[in-house]
Amino acid sequence: MMHSKLIILSTFILQSCMTISKQTKLIFEPVKLTSTYEFKLSLGTKEINIEVEKGIFLNGFLYEKEENKLLMIYFQGNAKNLQNFLDNHSMVLNWGYNVLVTDYRSFGKSNGKLSGQSQMYDDADKIYDYGILLGYKPQNIILYGYSMGTAMAGYLASTKEAKALILESAFSSIPEIGWVGNKAPNYELNTAEKAKQINIPTLLIHGDKDNVISPDHSQRIFGNLRSSKKKRIVLQNGGHGDLRKRPEYQMLINEFINQN
Repeated sequence: MMHSKLIILSTFILQSCMTISKQTKLIFEPVKLTSTYEFKLSLGTKEINIEVEKGIFLNGFLYEKEENKLLMIYFQGNAKNLQNFLDNHSMVLNWGYNVLVTDYRSFGKSNGKLSGQSQMYDDADKIYDYGILLGYKPQNIILYGYSMGTAMAGYLASTKEAKALILESAFSSIPEIGWVGNKAPNYELNTAEKAKQINIPTLLIHGDKDNVISPDHSQRIFGNLRSSKKKRIVLQNGGHGDLRKRPEYQMLINEFINQN
């Protein structure tokens, strides 16, 4: 009898792991890099590794200039790796802030495997703690999320102190994304619900032509925000991933930070 129960339990655990693996593959598109891969980094940027669990490290970049007083903790989208950040998102380094950005588990040179939202939130906590260990006070930390990264930035804003939260092309929850629906229950990532505990200044920016995450997602988050200092901007003819290429984008970010 005991042997049969062990077989049943082992089968259940195996099926659960397979289910999580399928959910992860549905949502994420990581591109691995070898441990010897060399990034071409700009002056002031160094490669770092943050240990989030024994033997599990998130590979990242830390960009610092002495004249920059605020640290922006930046959370990426659901695909590729830090090389893509350098190729397509490095304009963030020119906004006047120090920047901390990492790959998720299994992305780029980061090891480990993704296994659900609790793990992702725990990793976000470790990244925030790393920023504190660098000497930044909570009131000098900006939480920034793009697409998938808005879930981690939003989570931190609901549980930690920070100067401000900025969400670019945010989704209210994974089940509300049409092509995912209820196929990934381990990754609910419900930022609209988290918003009820967010009371720091929050800026949401969305494109009205975003065909990946429609603008109503950020509207739901905005409506639930506890913070009285909140702003939502919908950019005309804006898509998904092309907003920050606009000349006015940096001004929108800096104005909001300076006002708060």
